[in-house]
Amino acid sequence: MAEKPDIESSLTPHVTYFNVRGRAEVIRILLEETSTPYTERRITIDEWPLLKSNFTFGQIPVYEEGDFLLNQPNAIYRYLGRKFNLYGDSTLEHVRCDMVQETFVDSQNTLGGLYWNPDFEKIRDEFEKDELPVLLTRVEDLLASNPIRSGFWVGSRLSFVDIIAWHFLDYVRPFSLQTLQQFDKLCQFKERIEGRPRIKAYLQSSRRPKTLTVSLSPFGGTPETS
Repeated sequence: MAEKPDIESSLTPHVTYFNVRGRAEVIRILLEETSTPYTERRITIDEWPLLKSNFTFGQIPVYEEGDFLLNQPNAIYRYLGRKFNLYGDSTLEHVRCDMVQETFVDSQNTLGGLYWNPDFEKIRDEFEKDELPVLLTRVEDLLASNPIRSGFWVGSRLSFVDIIAWHFLDYVRPFSLQTLQQFDKLCQFKERIEGRPRIKAYLQSSRRPKTLTVSLSPFGGTPETS
């Protein structure tokens, strides 16, 4: 008997988020890498107070395929990993994907906490000197712990957590490129991902938002800091 087709597979994904990279950028890059057509609604900061109550828990991004809707970013990332067979090739690799993803949830929260801290200018130098190298050492050690030594975070091929990892490193870049450049394995990984043809085309296109975060953020809210 033929396998029942995935009803959602023929529906064009729709992403709702602000006109910034933020938590939607991993979604966009996964769709770009897999040559998946998608549409977007980019909400302005002025619109958001009026629209916020329309979204579950008042949160975006939202990912839709027809009547199917997801609104937690990490759930969206895992869904796309499964949908596009980018979730490893064994149970052990699935678990490693989960571990890597959780590592970058924590890492991204740490960096995001800095970028949104009202005292950003007062604490940035100390963070760059003392905390960022420790954080990058930990994630580089995790990359190196892949037993296959493929240069990917899991197994021998691309997985969705590689895009999550790249996204985090690209958030580090405008804040402290000089610190990032001290970590050869991370830089080599980052260059490999952004050199993939479809990702490279997206990064160079006008489709990509110009800023990391909305303008309310003390850091990353302008093209110059992104």
